[in-house]
Amino acid sequence: MSASTLKQTRSKSASAGKRATASLSSRKSSSVLGPEPAQRALRNAAADKGKVGSLLFEQIVTGKPLAGFDAIATIREGYAASMLKAASSYFNLPDVRIQTIVGIPASTASRLEKKSARIDSGATERIYRMGAVTRMAIEVFENEDAAIDWMRQPSRVFGDVAPLDLMDTEPGAVSVRQVLNAIATGGVA
Repeated sequence: MSASTLKQTRSKSASAGKRATASLSSRKSSSVLGPEPAQRALRNAAADKGKVGSLLFEQIVTGKPLAGFDAIATIREGYAASMLKAASSYFNLPDVRIQTIVGIPASTASRLEKKSARIDSGATERIYRMGAVTRMAIEVFENEDAAIDWMRQPSRVFGDVAPLDLMDTEPGAVSVRQVLNAIATGGVA
């Protein structure tokens, strides 16, 4: 898929995401620690319909970030299994690469997705981390496509491992954030 086609697809997804957020924002949430109603509605819709999951992953990266108790509650509850395919689609990578980073075997991912089930909190946290660090890369590079390419490509700075592949652990994510901070401030990575 060419860069311009990918950009057009993301633009259409972003418009659809805004419409989905607007139409779902009227739902109410009774949980004191739960996410905002619109975010909870999107997450619940993602469990029912895989295509909304793609919009949710894109919201992790480009939308208002979840923080504090909202992030904790969302991670504990777990993302819909469709989020794995949504992340693969966002990065334009094979499903197995995201499944490996997240730590979910392909057979388990397939079974969970067929049941419209949720992934566990550990895998959810790795996807959340993947989105948060990608958001930071977009801010540093000031270009979504450049940030995605940077996240996907192996780098000597990381021992010829792609930054995305380091999202399986928090120390790996810390290393990527440090390099992004160095790039942002003009320091040596």
